[in-house]
Amino acid sequence: MTQPPIRFAYADVKDGQVHYRSSGQTGGALACFHQTPLSSRMYDRALPVLGTRLRAFAFDTPGYGASTPILPGPPTVEAYAAQLVMAMDAIGLDRVAVCGFATGAAIAVEVARQLGTRASHLVLSGTPLLSNARLKMFAENLGEPNLETSGAHVQQVWDSRMDNYGPENDLDQVQMAVAETIRVYDRFNWGLLAVAKYDLASALLALDLPALFISAEHDKLSPENSDAASLVEGARELFIPNARPQVCWTDPERFAEEVFKFVDSVG
Repeated sequence: MTQPPIRFAYADVKDGQVHYRSSGQTGGALACFHQTPLSSRMYDRALPVLGTRLRAFAFDTPGYGASTPILPGPPTVEAYAAQLVMAMDAIGLDRVAVCGFATGAAIAVEVARQLGTRASHLVLSGTPLLSNARLKMFAENLGEPNLETSGAHVQQVWDSRMDNYGPENDLDQVQMAVAETIRVYDRFNWGLLAVAKYDLASALLALDLPALFISAEHDKLSPENSDAASLVEGARELFIPNARPQVCWTDPERFAEEVFKFVDSVG
């Protein structure tokens, strides 16, 4: 089947504009949210595959990619989600499946909460149900924005991404992540700070929609993803052996296949 192209556009929202990518003209709608400090570019490999059967959209979280920041920052998960729901409203998305990775998983949960019955399904991976110790570890790994004339901060971001993605790195993935991080370097840690203040456990417990949790073996957030799945009544969990983080990038065909099966099997 011929894969549809990725198209780029903006939606006007209260605090500026939300940039998004989309692929596909038919089928149900799927809204995807990325890990910070990345962007919707994280879904570049998956969108054309998803677009063969769905109308797939990947949004830049406010302040990341090409979306307008919410100022003054750092914002909250609730504020991020509110702007993204406005963007979805602006482009006419009504009933929609919601997907998110890592920070984007927390945002996806809040988007689903704000959408209410308009959210049809939820697909999460690397859900950041973090203890204080784990949150501290991730924060220290990222560090604080600190421009240096030597460019050492770029090396620090590169080393952080190499460590995050494990020993079998896809260097194109690392390069993508570093480029997107440097693009928003002055605020790259805002998403993590927002998640630290968000009561994700309570939001998960309150969910009332079909949920699929995709756990990649080599994702450092795989244990938390399993913990998150246990809080959602009736949730399905898929563990993928030998899979690397961001399955939407590292194995887009498998990712799309699992999304299709889930959406088809649960009406």
